[in-house]
Amino acid sequence: MKNTKQATRLIYLDSLKYIFCLMIFWTHFTGVFWTMCEVKPDLRTELQALFHPPFSILVDSNLALYGFCILSGYLAAHKKIKSLKDLLIQFLNRYIRFVIPFFFINLIVFITYYTIGFPTQISSQLLHNSWVGTYYNHAPTVGELIKSSLTMSGDLNGPLWMMKYIFGGTCLIFVYNYIRELLEKTANVRNLLIFDFMCLIALLLTFGHLPEPNFFHLLLVLFGVVLMRTDELIKSHCNEFFFFLMAFIPVFLDAGGLNRIVYPFFRDHVPSIANVFIWSPYWVMGFSFFLILGVMNCKLLQKLLSGKLLQALAPTNFSVYLVHFPLITCFSLKLYVLMVNRISYSKEFIIIAVATFIALFITAHLYEQSIGKLQNRLIKRCTLK
Repeated sequence: MKNTKQATRLIYLDSLKYIFCLMIFWTHFTGVFWTMCEVKPDLRTELQALFHPPFSILVDSNLALYGFCILSGYLAAHKKIKSLKDLLIQFLNRYIRFVIPFFFINLIVFITYYTIGFPTQISSQLLHNSWVGTYYNHAPTVGELIKSSLTMSGDLNGPLWMMKYIFGGTCLIFVYNYIRELLEKTANVRNLLIFDFMCLIALLLTFGHLPEPNFFHLLLVLFGVVLMRTDELIKSHCNEFFFFLMAFIPVFLDAGGLNRIVYPFFRDHVPSIANVFIWSPYWVMGFSFFLILGVMNCKLLQKLLSGKLLQALAPTNFSVYLVHFPLITCFSLKLYVLMVNRISYSKEFIIIAVATFIALFITAHLYEQSIGKLQNRLIKRCTLK
């Protein structure tokens, strides 16, 4: 019975991660073709509605990325680390599991650059989008290919920059699990609670003293432990409708409710605290946290996320994340260059969006079935038991 429950949980969590990956893809796609353009292209008003509430949630990569980080930490928090040897093995295994996929996708980008190429420079000028022009603007060397893979940098595949923070966060979780395992053997329950409380306080204080801005994402991974402990405390203590609201309210607030309803209300009635309700990364962190927590305890949402279509697509969530940006900056931009000024921009946008979605599903599936299987075999051979 326990295995069945765990399998069900993995299905809907994989589906949630898949949705998060699609949101990140859509954010980057629309960033290239609309939101990051300094001079906005002539897009029909109906299509511009995609970037306004409530559809604006679909281009909130922060919600998706934060949720992806928290889920990564939550899954790592279930690892049992019983000895120093286990800890070192988990460090090495985790590094291998990150670096091998990094190398393969970077190799694909490397080969693509020297064959069909990335039209980011010409597209940057045509779209008035300096952001897209920062990618693939110099010829990568073999040394850069190896270095960017070993250091898990985003030099060859922009969005992968956050993976090193997920790696670092999960390694810190393994250290926490190891220390906690030692305390469970030697300390009483009170000392265990004190340890957990001190770790939580240290985590919260670190948010105010970040070594560098992107370190925020490492802390989000650590919040996966908080998610696990919170889930253990509240499970079965509230009814289904409560958890449905716990998942729905963050979506409502992120989809415009915070900026358009909550903040104006406090600005007009309690101006002294109105600034608290201005959008910030901390609000989005809360949205992601409670969205996941609600889904984890709402059977209706779990059932929706365990549908046959999502079950079939969800296992490719990591492949989607790996391939989506090179696909946009190569395939999507090549389509754009071919069609620019030949038809209206609105028609271009629709054609490119549909074609890229189709290409994404196909490419992610092919990657999963070919290189994905190869890298998984290599990971299995290289990792230690």
